[in-house]
Amino acid sequence: MSLPRLDFSAFTHNAAKWPLPAKVVLGCALAGLVLWVGDGTYLSPSRQRLQTVEAQGVVLQRQVAQKAGLAASLEARSQRFQAMQARFAGLMQQLPSASEVPALLEDIARLGAANGVLVDAIVVLDEQPRPLYIEQPLRLGVTGAYHDLAMFVSALGGLPRIVTVHDVALRADAAGLRLELVAKTYRNPSSGGQSAPAVEPGPRFVYDALALRDPFQPRALQVGHVPGRPALAPDLGRARGALEGIAVDQFEMVGTLSRGAQTFALLRAAASVHRLAVGDYLGPDHGRVTAIDEGHVELLELFPDEQGAWLERPRTLVLNVNS
Repeated sequence: MSLPRLDFSAFTHNAAKWPLPAKVVLGCALAGLVLWVGDGTYLSPSRQRLQTVEAQGVVLQRQVAQKAGLAASLEARSQRFQAMQARFAGLMQQLPSASEVPALLEDIARLGAANGVLVDAIVVLDEQPRPLYIEQPLRLGVTGAYHDLAMFVSALGGLPRIVTVHDVALRADAAGLRLELVAKTYRNPSSGGQSAPAVEPGPRFVYDALALRDPFQPRALQVGHVPGRPALAPDLGRARGALEGIAVDQFEMVGTLSRGAQTFALLRAAASVHRLAVGDYLGPDHGRVTAIDEGHVELLELFPDEQGAWLERPRTLVLNVNS
């Protein structure tokens, strides 16, 4: 059985004789077919391109709004940038043209003496060139009491030159507390050998926690720390005693001894016990015993300040009840 063959010529010939409703239906079908083929061929790609262009237009409008805001604040931004440039140029001019290591070493030794610590190691490391400056690091080893070491580090930041502190390590050993750090100073390689202007002193951090307990010692062995007050210079020609070569922090009070009306303090350092009376000297800072009580010993120490004048500072050794 074979299907009848569709004869388009006969179909179109007979369509002319169709009634009007059939012609209308056929015309609508042909118009719909033409619209569908045209939309798929021409209108759909154009519609996609239109949507892409509209999305790009929204992005461009947002960028135009942002650029307009930047343009409105351009003058203020330019003024701030010029102020930052002037400030940076001023800071660069304040850097010395030479390394000035000898002067810095003298300042470090002076700060160590002023704060009652022993600077026993200074290693000058190689200079480190940077894009805008040259960095000069120094490795320091300092021994002393907790609060004295903190005051020493605080004083480093108050020097007239720029000094920063890095790689701080603190540990306790047989000689007391050992502080190791790297101090860095800086110089300007492009100053042409001209002397740097005086640095305007800025806000300085000052260590003021002297009243707090030393976390590295038991409460019974605490040494009182108070700021120094102006005093007369000590007799530097006086013969120093054996106990003046030992740091005060190495002593602990273990008791008292009375002989008639006179009272002696018994202080132990390492494996030896020493007897001191009022007026005896103790420690490297010209410490002199001023009072002896059953529970503590009062000392008065002398040390140079940062300007070379002399200050006096009282210290207290408290009885170790566990001795």
